[in-house]
Amino acid sequence: MSGDARNVDVMVLDDDVDLLTSVAELLADVGYKVKGFADPESAVEFAVDQKFAVGVFDFRLGSVKNGLDVVETLQAMGSNAAIVMVTADVERSTQLRALGLKVFEFMRKPVQPQELLNTVERALEYSARAAA
Repeated sequence: MSGDARNVDVMVLDDDVDLLTSVAELLADVGYKVKGFADPESAVEFAVDQKFAVGVFDFRLGSVKNGLDVVETLQAMGSNAAIVMVTADVERSTQLRALGLKVFEFMRKPVQPQELLNTVERALEYSARAAA
């Protein structure tokens, strides 16, 4: 499922290590190459010289930066990965900012595993078309 120019299919970013592990294992179990991070700084550092097609990011990261801040940083670095934002946050301003950053999908927690898998598959297809 991975393309020749990518090191990783999916980057997962969540400060909840149990949730991070569950999502990464779910994606890896169906064949994706996954890299997970519990803090935004490590995710951004990874993306400096590694490519990934889809990001599954939590919005609230328990740090100064939130998931949309990471999206903004990655886009400024030239990343064109499709981002799936997963959050319990329902504020309209958050959703509008996500739209402005062209986030692929904004999913509300709790997310069902099959729903997440379907969304990641669609995001990978979108990412592949955008890269072509």
